[in-house]
Amino acid sequence: MKILVTGGMGYIGSHTCVELLAEGHDVVVLDNLSNSQASVQDRVRRISGRDHVFVRGDLRDRGALRALFQAHAIDAVIHFAGLKAVGESVAKPLEYYDNNVAGSLVLFETMAEAGVKRLVFSSSATVYGDPASVPIREDFPLSATNPYGRSKL
Repeated sequence: MKILVTGGMGYIGSHTCVELLAEGHDVVVLDNLSNSQASVQDRVRRISGRDHVFVRGDLRDRGALRALFQAHAIDAVIHFAGLKAVGESVAKPLEYYDNNVAGSLVLFETMAEAGVKRLVFSSSATVYGDPASVPIREDFPLSATNPYGRSKL
């Protein structure tokens, strides 16, 4: 299976890429490197013993996304790309909305155009706000208290 991993050079994304490659999947990474470094590619290759395709780009660039989906027969998407700091989201709420929400919508629309129906979306426990008890279960009420949490609903 050919899997697109958005944010694939970040911490969770790069570890996911290693596991996908180890399981025999072909991996295409889309990352703008705003929260990561290009050198992570070499570590993924070294650890997995396999190569992957790396595309430096931004989710909000519809043309680049269309080109990526046209150039690679993507079967599924694992979506990790996004800004991720709660405090920063309070200071820059519109930036978080634009990047995390609008960027995700562009990705989802491009997937639909390409006929790709398999998606793993990485959310966050911040969507639950301050839960009444722990551990948090997925059926708890959603109650995000900050822009980051709201951008991950």
